[in-house]
Amino acid sequence: MNLQQMNYVKVIAETKSINKASKSLHISQPALTKQLKLLEKELGTTLFKRSKSGVLLTSDGDIFLREAEIILDHVTRLKQRFTKKDVKKTIKIAALPSIANNLLPEIIQKFNSLEYKVVLHVVGTSQEIENLLLAKEIDVGFGQDVKEKDYVYTFLNEPYFVIALASSEFSKVPSISLAQLTEQNLILPTSPCDIRNSLDQYLRQEDIVLNNTMEIGENDVILKLVKNGVGVTILPEMSIRRLEQGLKAIPLIDNEFSRKISLLTYSTNIFTLVNESLR
Repeated sequence: MNLQQMNYVKVIAETKSINKASKSLHISQPALTKQLKLLEKELGTTLFKRSKSGVLLTSDGDIFLREAEIILDHVTRLKQRFTKKDVKKTIKIAALPSIANNLLPEIIQKFNSLEYKVVLHVVGTSQEIENLLLAKEIDVGFGQDVKEKDYVYTFLNEPYFVIALASSEFSKVPSISLAQLTEQNLILPTSPCDIRNSLDQYLRQEDIVLNNTMEIGENDVILKLVKNGVGVTILPEMSIRRLEQGLKAIPLIDNEFSRKISLLTYSTNIFTLVNESLR
């Protein structure tokens, strides 16, 4: 008698059919029948009887199955006890696109080195990230301009830049203000988007009206349009690290127009790991 034979009896009892059981177990029907007969011969009893309802357990078969299930369950738990050491811990992260592309690679590398399995969600707004954290669907989030709370840790304040075609007359200025962009063709991300929300809020605050704007949903498309001389756009500092050749980042002199990058988590351990990876 062995564990495999015990499992065979369990599956035959569940399916009430030698044919169905063989398919479920991925063995041939003759091979399954042979193993059952060998087991019955060893035990000196019959475990199954045929009826109109299919193959059913005998009284001895019922006793055998109850004891076999206890043994199979113990074996499963014993395996889990020793194999769970090899199972990677999962950490679920949510981040804004600009942060996911530019800040997270180093952080994810840190988690991978500690044998975490990383699941990344790229979402459009910090409010979505906060909602995911509150619903316990993620372990950590990275957003911008999030109000201070006991699970919010602000660790970076970064400025915005105007992105223009490097060969244009416009790009020759050393710096620029948003007020000087009122007549420029400004290509902006479509709402909802935190960068767009931050810009709109600042423009209202300073009573600045942009007369020529175009909304595009994809950042890659925005930069392609800028590269083709269609207009200019606005990006945070971390997004200009890998700026394509032919484009130029011009500093904005509006010092109050910046964004605060925050880590959102309830775990002090995760907070410490992220801090270490950013050093």
